[in-house]
Amino acid sequence: MSPAARPAQSADRGERAVDRRLWEYVSTLAVATTGFAVLGSVLQLHPPAAGSWTTLPFLAAGMVAAEQLRVRFRRGDDVDALTLFEAVLAPLLFTFSPLVVVSTVAVAQTVTAVLRRSAWIKGAFNVAQWSLAAVVGSIAIGLLNDGSGVSLRSLAFLIAALGCVAVVNNVAFTVVLAISSRQSLPTVLRGLSPIIVPGWIGGWGINLLIGLLFVLADAGHPIAVVLFPVPLAVLHFAYRGYAAARADRLRLTGLRQAANVLSEPLHPRQAIDDFLREVAQCFESRSAALVLFTEAGDHEIHVLSLAPDRPATQRIEGPEGGSFEAVLAALQEPLRVRSGGDDELSAALAAAGWRDCLSAPLVDEHRQLGALAVFDQTGLEGTATADLAVLEALARETAHTIARGRLFENVLDERRKLAQIVSSTSDGIFTLSDNGIVLSWNAACERITGLSAGDVVGRRDAMRRLNARTASGTPVDFVDWAADAALPSEIVLTRFGDGELRRLLCSANRAIDVEARSETLVVVARDITPAEEHEQLREQFSRLVEVQAAQRLVVDHLQKAVAPEPPGIAGADIAVAYVASDPSSPTGGDLFDWHCLPSGELHVAVVDVLGHGVAATKDALTVVHTLRFVAVEGTPLEQVVERADQLLSAQDSELVATVMVARYRPETGELRVVSGGHPPALVVSATGEVTQLAATGGAIGWPAVGSDNVASTTLGINESLVLYTDGLIEARKDVLEGMDSLVRYASEVAHLPAAQFADELVQRSLEGAERRDDTLALVLRRTRVRTRPEQFREVLDPASATAVGQARHHLLEWLREEAGVSGDDPLLVAAELLSNAVVVARTSVVVTARHDGDRIILEVSDDGPGQPDLDERGHRLPPHDSESGRGLFLVRSLSEDVSVLSTAEGTVMRCVLNAHSPSRPGLTAGARRY
Repeated sequence: MSPAARPAQSADRGERAVDRRLWEYVSTLAVATTGFAVLGSVLQLHPPAAGSWTTLPFLAAGMVAAEQLRVRFRRGDDVDALTLFEAVLAPLLFTFSPLVVVSTVAVAQTVTAVLRRSAWIKGAFNVAQWSLAAVVGSIAIGLLNDGSGVSLRSLAFLIAALGCVAVVNNVAFTVVLAISSRQSLPTVLRGLSPIIVPGWIGGWGINLLIGLLFVLADAGHPIAVVLFPVPLAVLHFAYRGYAAARADRLRLTGLRQAANVLSEPLHPRQAIDDFLREVAQCFESRSAALVLFTEAGDHEIHVLSLAPDRPATQRIEGPEGGSFEAVLAALQEPLRVRSGGDDELSAALAAAGWRDCLSAPLVDEHRQLGALAVFDQTGLEGTATADLAVLEALARETAHTIARGRLFENVLDERRKLAQIVSSTSDGIFTLSDNGIVLSWNAACERITGLSAGDVVGRRDAMRRLNARTASGTPVDFVDWAADAALPSEIVLTRFGDGELRRLLCSANRAIDVEARSETLVVVARDITPAEEHEQLREQFSRLVEVQAAQRLVVDHLQKAVAPEPPGIAGADIAVAYVASDPSSPTGGDLFDWHCLPSGELHVAVVDVLGHGVAATKDALTVVHTLRFVAVEGTPLEQVVERADQLLSAQDSELVATVMVARYRPETGELRVVSGGHPPALVVSATGEVTQLAATGGAIGWPAVGSDNVASTTLGINESLVLYTDGLIEARKDVLEGMDSLVRYASEVAHLPAAQFADELVQRSLEGAERRDDTLALVLRRTRVRTRPEQFREVLDPASATAVGQARHHLLEWLREEAGVSGDDPLLVAAELLSNAVVVARTSVVVTARHDGDRIILEVSDDGPGQPDLDERGHRLPPHDSESGRGLFLVRSLSEDVSVLSTAEGTVMRCVLNAHSPSRPGLTAGARRY
């Protein structure tokens, strides 16, 4: 069971318990009534006078009419009706026996319940309540009766009997209220206190007097009972008028009090709860609600309840407004809603737990601000029209008060914002009266000048104390500003206390008060001293930046000048990524080189010279050129480092460098690597497997220089060689950790192209690390070496409709990709020859093409019966009316030479064309046939 279901089940059990107790109580009343009726029969009690049986139906009808003419009084969900039933009951008690009285009253109450369509429990209670009261009154007057007929004594007995009726009736009603509301009898009586005197006592007195008149009239002539409804109706309307007048007086008095409560404070929000309490009291309702629209479109809902089970609440709801109070705020007309109706508002009211509601919109100058509502009215019922009129008037007054309060809040908010701006702005703001006295001095003025507001406000010598002057040295004093038309826009002053000079940019405006009695000067002074200092620094910085930019430009040109051109050999994809230790000087001692040797091998070297900057670059350039010279002169790879050291030490004995030199043969992938004090090279497979090439040896410029061994391997297709400098593995101080990281990064990015591979390797290795040395990574990847076919050849099936098109497409690929031909002439000639050949061929057509220097030699042969009308130059003149054969003119015009050999076994046409003929727009592999 969910937690939300438990309260609902508990409430259902409570309602069932109340209903059970009510039925038990009604049953008790019925039993008591039956007992008293039997007691009256046993005692054989007789009334003071004998009544005519013909009047009994009229008396019963009068009691039904008296029950319909009622004035209701509400207490919570319960209703007490003030009627003249006892007035009609008086002649019945006076003239009939207890059994007849109780039977007639029971019938009259039953008919009344049917006419009112009362609930079963309510109808049963009314029948039992009045039956018991009537039988008790009948027994009382029977016990007191002395058989004297209509006399003062018997009328006194009737008064006593009607008193018993009233006591029994009111006690029964009070008890049933206590049971239904689950409250104690004193609590119920306190709630009924407003009606005890005017309703119970006053109503009983009126019933008594009218009842005595009815008794005397009936004693005079029984036909008088026919006139009983007349005074009943007159008294009913008189009492209804009293109830309405009382309600109107209470509403109007409460209207004035509620309006005064809301308008008394400067902020109406402070009095909303007190205001709603006054509204609830003046409308005698259990609760009152005020709904206001916020600037954001939300609903601000205030609810105050006089019932203990509904405390005061305040909440904010979104624009959709799901609560019943928010629904009322959307209504534009005053209205009354009762639960139990068929419309949506009645259903929503019942769902909210209310019985009835009065609502009026808050409208101020045709702008709706929300709604005012009261719920569950109690007390004597007034007229709905009057209540709505009073609530509408109160809503209009409330709307004006709320709008005035919001305007006041906006004014205060603007003043707070203005005061906050003036106090927190970095600009100095001060005001002067027309006689030069300082009226205000904000915090920025204190910070700029060193004088506090207490030092200058009310005085005229502020500018003199600060030695204010123009840029040319003319003293500035705002004392006579009212007579001075031109005020300086820039002044210089000496800060009070430390003597620091401050430059201020000033703007002044004259302000006139509302009554135009005096003028005020408002001066806004901006301290431009930091701006001028900043401008000077900016100029110095700009000059420094220009110098550094020039230096970087020189270094950039130097770096590009020393970088080797791409080798441009098949079977190798090579790339380098370089990052200098000093971003402002993008060059250093890390350098690389590659060169194609006469042996066909690719010479690759990576050099790391001790030092940074341009000097280190010069030394590194010397090392790479020396290594290249040594390699080109044919020095064996294992002696390259030692030989280079001999040449370099003769020039500069202080030069120290580590090197890594590799020899790569693209055709086979053969790779050999030697080292001179350099970190090991890496071989990375296409799947990310990393292997170190353990080449060792001494560095250039150190003892024991030279290579200890040559590390050899063979690169597979898409395998890569990675050469690098120590900045890549020393960035994180721990060399072993740096080496492990480098291997991991190389494995992760092995699938990337060589250029991206090198960039990612450097970026990941340096990410988040302190850059202390230059960093370089060189990636050499083995790629497939494409062999160019010397000749194109394709055999066509003349029966295939697509054979010629496919052959043209394949020939176009060979011409452009393998032969490097950019013109369209060979393709056009081949298309014409093939189109003619497939027409005459028996089983096959063969097309061949080969590239011979600047010429393309094209041959098309078929196994047809031969073409005797063609001479050896391919000449044939078609008839004037023929559409075929004209393509041969195009073939001869595009070819440098055309030859034909045609026999009974077939025909071979050979054409020689220029390989670099210009392209012709619109002529492609799909060129049309002539």
